[in-house]
Amino acid sequence: MNKIVFLFVSFNLIAFYSCRQEQSINLKIMTYNIHHGEGMDGVLDLSRSAKIIASQAPDLCGLQEVDNYCTRTNKVGQIDFLAQKTSMTGTFGKFMNFQTGEYGMATLTAKPLISTKILQLPDGKYEPRSSIIHEVQLEENCILSFANVHFDWISEKEGSINRLKQAKVLVKYLDELNNATIVTGDFNCKPDSPTMKYFAAQGFVFLQKGDNNLSFQGEHKSEIDHVIFRNEGKVKFKKKSSQLLEEPVVSDHRPLITELEVIYFQ
Repeated sequence: MNKIVFLFVSFNLIAFYSCRQEQSINLKIMTYNIHHGEGMDGVLDLSRSAKIIASQAPDLCGLQEVDNYCTRTNKVGQIDFLAQKTSMTGTFGKFMNFQTGEYGMATLTAKPLISTKILQLPDGKYEPRSSIIHEVQLEENCILSFANVHFDWISEKEGSINRLKQAKVLVKYLDELNNATIVTGDFNCKPDSPTMKYFAAQGFVFLQKGDNNLSFQGEHKSEIDHVIFRNEGKVKFKKKSSQLLEEPVVSDHRPLITELEVIYFQ
């Protein structure tokens, strides 16, 4: 009898694991602070940003410093414009009212969305802050969370404290979703900052960009735009590549392109 039970259990275990075959797909992530379409040459031309995004054809794209019908940008709905030019789904996340319109951030997605949350974060010193968080359906058994951030920009200790507060509120919400997670955007802090160390302590992996790593190209060049990820039991990420594009004119930030292999069980 024991032998029969053993054979039965063994057969079912073999059948179970044979059904859970490991699968993988490639995922291209882009983050770009577009500086509301105004370039280092002082020219306002959002079509230049659109061309760069379209040429890279990302699956998921986080954008920062986006205007929505503001007078300084000719009252254009910038995310609607970019979504149309790139044939992607656009989502705007408001920080605040600004010049008869709204100022904030946005995402572009080429993958199906399950849910979208505009999460209010603790205010920065001069501006409110929020994060756009999507649950994304890559495949039938592969769901992930994708968060776009633009943390407080002020320097010194006060800015560091504000960014850490914003990161903690974000991670608390992401923990509730319990998905494998990608966070990207303009973190306004360097890799060795308290905020990035906090993300590492919460299980996030920081993706190195190599030696050519300075993403902000204003007066004080700095590495402040990042992609980080955290695995969850059923879904894991593996880095394929990560690089900053050589785009010296279109914005005061360079676009960051990251390619991941997403591993999951079918």
